[in-house]
Amino acid sequence: MKKFVSITAAITSMTLLLSTAPITYAQSNESSAVQDEQSTLKLDKKATKLLTDAITKLAGKQTIQFTSVDTSFVDASYNEWHIDATLTGTAKADVSQRYDPKKGQVTSTLISYAGDDLNKVMDEALRTKITTFLNTFDNDKKFEVEGFWRVNHLERENGLKNYWVIWGTKQSLYVDLDHNNQMSASIQYKIQDARAALTNKARNSLKTLGISTVKPFDYALLTKANNDTLWKYQDDSSLNYVHIGSNTGKVWKVENELGKDWNNDADFKKSFAKPKLSQSKALSVAASKVKSIFGLNLKGYSVHIKDNEYTFKKKGATTIVGKINKKGAFFSFEAIPTNGVRN
Repeated sequence: MKKFVSITAAITSMTLLLSTAPITYAQSNESSAVQDEQSTLKLDKKATKLLTDAITKLAGKQTIQFTSVDTSFVDASYNEWHIDATLTGTAKADVSQRYDPKKGQVTSTLISYAGDDLNKVMDEALRTKITTFLNTFDNDKKFEVEGFWRVNHLERENGLKNYWVIWGTKQSLYVDLDHNNQMSASIQYKIQDARAALTNKARNSLKTLGISTVKPFDYALLTKANNDTLWKYQDDSSLNYVHIGSNTGKVWKVENELGKDWNNDADFKKSFAKPKLSQSKALSVAASKVKSIFGLNLKGYSVHIKDNEYTFKKKGATTIVGKINKKGAFFSFEAIPTNGVRN
C-alpha cells in the first residue's frame, strides 16, 4: 500500500497549487525570454531553463506556466525547492518538480494527467501493450483509469527512475521505461469481493502460525509483477500477510508481525547471536506448519541458520524460509519455487 499512499499525497499536493501569478514559458525552437514574474517566484533563467527542459523531455513541447516555488523545505540537511506548474497543449496537466539550487539540478519531475487524456498523450503501441498486460490477470476487468503520471527521478525511488503510472481508485499500474517497458500492477479488492476459497485458505494459513492476531485482513491485492501473479491478503496495520498464487491457488508466504518480540536492533542481535533452535529442532518445529500451509514434507531437507532466519533446502525442491522470535516460534514462512515463478 505504500505506493498508493504516496500517489494520493502527491495528487493532493498538486491540486492545492498556490494562487500566485503564473509564469508562462512558451516552447519554441529558440530560447524564450524569461518573464519578469520569475523574480517573484525566485526562478532565474538557469533554473527556469533546467525545469523547462526536464518537462519537455517527458511531455514534448508544451506551454508551461510555473505557478509556485516553495523553498520552506531547505535546511542544513535538505536543499531542494518544490516547484509547481501547469501544462497546456496536447493535454492539460499539473506538474510537480524538485530542484536543487546548489547543484543546479532538477531532481524530480512528475506530470499528472486526467485519465480521459490517455489516448492523447501515450502512444498507441504502449497502450496496446498495457491492455495486453492487464488481460493476463485482470479477469474481472476491474482496472479503471482515473489518471496517469509521467515521472522521472534523478535517483531511483522504489526501484524506479523513469516511468509511467496509471492509476484508479486503490489500483495502480507501473511501466518502467528504463527496462524495456516492464510492467507491474496492483488492484485492491474488498475482502468480500475476493475469491472466497482463497480468502479461507489465507485465514487458515495465518491461524496455522499460531500467533495471536487482532484482525486477519482488511483487503486483498491482486498483483502482477515479473512472472508472479499473486493475491496478497493483509490488514490496514500491515501486520498480517498471506500471498497466494492467482493461477495455482498455492500459498507462497504467510507472516504475522505481531510475532516479533524483540525491542530494538541491539536486542535482536543479542537474542539471535547464537541459534535459538538447532537444525533438528527447527525441522521438528517447522514440519507440521510447513506441511499444513504449503503441502510440503520437510523430510530430506537441510537447514541453514542466519540470525533468526532458518532456510530449509532440498535439491530440486521448493525452498522454505522461516523466521522465529525470541521464544523460538515461527512467525513467518515463505516458499521460493525452483523456477522462481509464483502464480
